[in-house]
Amino acid sequence: MRVTSVVLLAWLAGAQWVAAEEPRAGLPWDWSHRHVIYNPETAEEAIANGRYDEWLQKSADPRFVSQLLRKMDARMDQQAAIDSAATGVAKSLLKEPTANGKGPALPPAAKPGKQGGKLVHRDWSNVLGGVSGVGFKGAYPAKYSFDINATPSCTSDFLVYVTASSGVLDPGGGVLASRNGTMTAANAGVGNTVTITNGTQVLTITASSSSNTGLNFLAPNGATAATKATNLAAAINRNGGTVGVTATAAAAVVTVKAITKGTGANSIALAEGLGGFSWAGTTLSGGSGTAAQPTIVAFNQLYSSCNNVAGSTQPVPATYWSYSTGAAAFAELSPVISLDGTQVAFIERTGTAASLVLLKWSSSAPGTIGVPTTPATAASAAAYKTCTAPCMFKMALGANDTRSAPYYDYTGDTLFVGSDDGKLHKFTGVFTGTVAESGAPWPVTVAAGFLLSPPVYDQSTGYVYVGSNRDAGTVGGRLHSVSPAGVLDSSVQIGGDPEAGQPAGSTGVADAPILDSFAQRIYAFVGSDSSTNCGGVQCQGVYQFKSNPATNGALSTQAPAVAQVGRGQFYDRILFAGAFDNAYWLSTPASPTGALYVCGSLADGTSSRRPTLWRIPITNNVMGAPVVGPQIVSNTDTLECSPITEVANGTHDYLYVSVPANGNDTGCAGSCVYVYDLSTAGAWGTGVAAAAGLAAAGGTGGIIIDNISSSTGASQVYYSTLTSPGVAVQASQAGLN
Repeated sequence: MRVTSVVLLAWLAGAQWVAAEEPRAGLPWDWSHRHVIYNPETAEEAIANGRYDEWLQKSADPRFVSQLLRKMDARMDQQAAIDSAATGVAKSLLKEPTANGKGPALPPAAKPGKQGGKLVHRDWSNVLGGVSGVGFKGAYPAKYSFDINATPSCTSDFLVYVTASSGVLDPGGGVLASRNGTMTAANAGVGNTVTITNGTQVLTITASSSSNTGLNFLAPNGATAATKATNLAAAINRNGGTVGVTATAAAAVVTVKAITKGTGANSIALAEGLGGFSWAGTTLSGGSGTAAQPTIVAFNQLYSSCNNVAGSTQPVPATYWSYSTGAAAFAELSPVISLDGTQVAFIERTGTAASLVLLKWSSSAPGTIGVPTTPATAASAAAYKTCTAPCMFKMALGANDTRSAPYYDYTGDTLFVGSDDGKLHKFTGVFTGTVAESGAPWPVTVAAGFLLSPPVYDQSTGYVYVGSNRDAGTVGGRLHSVSPAGVLDSSVQIGGDPEAGQPAGSTGVADAPILDSFAQRIYAFVGSDSSTNCGGVQCQGVYQFKSNPATNGALSTQAPAVAQVGRGQFYDRILFAGAFDNAYWLSTPASPTGALYVCGSLADGTSSRRPTLWRIPITNNVMGAPVVGPQIVSNTDTLECSPITEVANGTHDYLYVSVPANGNDTGCAGSCVYVYDLSTAGAWGTGVAAAAGLAAAGGTGGIIIDNISSSTGASQVYYSTLTSPGVAVQASQAGLN
């Protein structure tokens, strides 16, 4: 996979880590890639429009690069549809498919399409710890692709997940729960299965006469007991992360063992329907001691091709590293990764105090999911800069942080994050210098005593934008900007006032706003707005502001446009950010046209707040009247959707969203993640159906995508589930079953 030379050279020019002998362009992808969008011009368009200097400046940001690659590939697909004979020429002049956050499209012959009428296939899932590791509402994993000039790497591409659970180190002692099973020479029976169940997670291994890869094990008639035992153990071992087990074989005996100590693993259940095989009991047994739990973990060996080798015991995914960064410490919010992939920044909460943690990881001292290690703690910022991985450095925020994930500016090596006392912090020298918190006027008090959303940074102006749940005590939330000099400006009230008798009131602007840099627009999402337009109560609303104060005025002087998307909700319901469709991405950058999709409530205006998808048309940068789509739960007003993620893959334009319970759309009932194919769904309305659905216990956190690739199993979506035992999940973009 290659990027255009002009893009690559411009990007590499600003990258401190490039090796002179063989440039490598790694690509981080995190929560912020869907909140700061560029809808970028090509270099040729920027030159023609007199904005090439600005284009070069933005090209140092991997968010810009990934989105530019997406746009260029999509244009090539359009050209291919018009004139297929010209496809080869166009591709050679531009590039081949590349691994990136917004997903450029594949050549038509290599694009994954519908498989059996379904659109997402769960390729793997892996438990997030030995105790109670789970995903967190609204939190995204972070993905790192080692080299966008190469095929996806089994070794160096990795995903980082927080576990939203108290860190616990293995104190030593204790026993891993285990159980033996014995194979005989009798025929196993092709198609018969072995199942291992851990809570809501079930691993099914199937006997095959020809396949010894993935979830199959080779057990042809006449095979020896030892051969079948070896093959079964290998299949369990390469997929055991789903249920938290490993396996070995000795002669005809298969031994399954939990990955973590403690009595809890004794409840992992075993069953089988094979001929000539039996477990010695129906559950694992003998587990004792204290179960350990990482606060943050990374997986590699991500793609199905990584273990599609006959007899392979290589897990997919494999634990790349696993750390418990503090006793009783919780990492719950979305992490971010350095440009070279060697460091991670995330927020850690201990009780009611939060810290920014910088982590240098090492695959040579990785720990495991069941037995995480603890990185050395550097005594100072200067010591962290030179410490040997694995090591970390923590900087206290002076308050808790339960909502504001860190935003990292790759061009300035700065990081912004909010804290629950309403202050916005700025750190400099984060990954490439000596980290320090900026002094006066930082931290800036944005909304004293109230929660802040994750911030976003406008590279063009230097302004930071952040939302609050309330302001001035009893007044609902606002959108705020902070200038490069630390000057605060606040919008009119857009979040509803607290309701009498409800301690929290409206959640205000809880999710990060979406900033379109070229269009100079910023969108804020409010679970309960300041109106009474929905049956006499507040609505859920999407507010559009202009983002460049120099040309469009301060937030405080603006009357924002608003699109209301169903009845609002007091208490703790959040309206997470929506996502633009591919038409928006392909339109004119300064005046885009397309649609914004968001998960609001029913449009009955009287009582129901059931999660419902809406389409907000945008024409030449102006929001139109929202159009209601499908209701995706059968009942229960208090539920909320996950954030929406979109990706264009060839001729398909996919939307992904989940609900924690009562899902009622195609392919899944209950706790589900759904995919909608906007390219084939027909006219938008209440009758639109999901292309497919997949069970996701408790719903999901934020959903990210990675490559659009012809490599086997490399075009994926990733998320974590919210019910313990929580799992990290990979599902292919084209296939949910």
